[in-house]
Amino acid sequence: MSDLPFHGNEKFSTDTSVAERQQKDPKEIARRYQLQLCEKAKEENIIVYLETGCGKTLIAVLLIQEFAKAIKKPGRNVCVFLAPTVPLVEQQADVIRSHSNFKVGRYYGDAKHSSKAHQDWIEELEKYEVLVMTPDILLHNLHHCFMKMELIELLIFDECHHAQKRHPYAQIMREFFKKERGKCPRIFGMTASPIMGKGGSNQVEYAKGINSLEQLLDAKVYTVVDRSELESFVPSPITNVWYYNKKNCLEYESIVSCQKKFDECKQKHICLVFSCCNGKNMEICKHDVKGNMKKTKTITRLYGELMYCLDELGLWGAKQAVKMQLDDMVGSTNANDDNAENHVTNAFLRDSLLILDPYVEDAFEEPFFSSKVKALVEILSQYRNRKDMKCIVFVKRIITARLLTKMINHVQLLPVWRCEFLVGCHSGMKEMSRAKMNKIVDKFRSGEFNLLVATNVAEEGLDIQTCCLVVRFDLPNTVASFIQSRGRARMQESGYIFLVERGNLSQEKRVEHFIDGEEQMRREVQNRSPDGAEQYEEEEDQIYRVNATDATISTGCCVSLLHHFCSKLSKDEYFIPVPEYFYFEEPGGVICR
Repeated sequence: MSDLPFHGNEKFSTDTSVAERQQKDPKEIARRYQLQLCEKAKEENIIVYLETGCGKTLIAVLLIQEFAKAIKKPGRNVCVFLAPTVPLVEQQADVIRSHSNFKVGRYYGDAKHSSKAHQDWIEELEKYEVLVMTPDILLHNLHHCFMKMELIELLIFDECHHAQKRHPYAQIMREFFKKERGKCPRIFGMTASPIMGKGGSNQVEYAKGINSLEQLLDAKVYTVVDRSELESFVPSPITNVWYYNKKNCLEYESIVSCQKKFDECKQKHICLVFSCCNGKNMEICKHDVKGNMKKTKTITRLYGELMYCLDELGLWGAKQAVKMQLDDMVGSTNANDDNAENHVTNAFLRDSLLILDPYVEDAFEEPFFSSKVKALVEILSQYRNRKDMKCIVFVKRIITARLLTKMINHVQLLPVWRCEFLVGCHSGMKEMSRAKMNKIVDKFRSGEFNLLVATNVAEEGLDIQTCCLVVRFDLPNTVASFIQSRGRARMQESGYIFLVERGNLSQEKRVEHFIDGEEQMRREVQNRSPDGAEQYEEEEDQIYRVNATDATISTGCCVSLLHHFCSKLSKDEYFIPVPEYFYFEEPGGVICR
């Protein structure tokens, strides 16, 4: 893949010759249910609802081939394949190229930084037959009339459950599909969960969620009714709950003492932020209220992370969290700057380390390691003798991913597990680039690592090899998250395990809601009436159209355009142009100008 210089941060692929590809005819490897769903997609707009690993992308490739005559060059029409993340764009483009003769372009990055965009996109449309891109790129091009919906023969939405509220998927359909003055493309959606909810809703709420998605995408949801063939190719993991005993922190004097001292440390440093010591008197510093509030938020955030680590991971985890934060400051480009916020952060962390030092030992027991961490080690120990052992542990916080990785590599009880953590490249960690993410995934695939501790970045959007074990160290937030993370465990006799605190009825109910929610969704899709779906009123955006160019902007996208305009204005260290908003109360509500 090479970058065209005139498109700024957008990435464009170069096309390899057909002879260089080792193609496999998708029709020869397609399963019966994939061929049946493709036939249905030829007849009408559909959304394919299948779990992760069941071959939804292959159905999309089969469908693209059905549109080959309409999109082959030198014709003007194209297929647009939308994927919500950059790794998914790259992954899906590779799949299409490996299974077809189509000329495939891939596009992602900040659409608003491209220059000479109109002519460049004319050339791209003349060159490529299938354009795989993030939805922001297509939305930007449609707004500026660089592309027109009437030129798109087939529009594919990967992970289409994101099509809601102000997501670009939803904006594309609301603004350009139903209101386009020319013909509309065939719509094909793919999802492992047609709704994004937390589970536990009744059948009516699931029906409403599915109906809303169908209405927005102008498509019907289909799934596999007879699951025997599906299960023979893609076995489902055995789902279990592993209970751990959450000890009362009052049982450990060291935990209680640390908590008390952390509280005192936080209050001390917040007071220091707002006070200037002249040796005898304390004067409130009023000259930098905004800066002081920022420092206070930093201290509060660090305190919250320390208390979280102390509770979830134990004393050892809390100490390692402090050391990691200090190491991150040393590695930061601003660490040596005369920066007041850095000094405040450094002082708070060093005091916290002094608090923890007397209490922490390396012994693998409570309170140095929490009962939850010990439960994870027990689970991993049970799977250590499998020949095909590969595992993903899902967590919510970046700090948890880093600390568990260090702990697993540190504990001598688990020498067979070679661990690395995986977080998103937009997580705030400067060293976690997209290239490093891909490198970690490649090493996991090759077996150099056999255990990943990952945030939700590993649920969708990365081509991660199937595992024999998936552990939810932290419970998922939504039914979609549950289904997608479980889909990573697709080996024979694989396991999917929730870590649940014994006696915590809230956690137990959430797990039940996830499992019941998936069954309710499947039942709703299988039993729905072809014409009985209830319609819902959607709030329509106002559209402003430039008659001379046919370019448009909606109320949903105008704020980002204002910020982009301001970013192009002259600025210096004393003035950074940003939009100013004014609010007026009127009979119909509050108006923002």
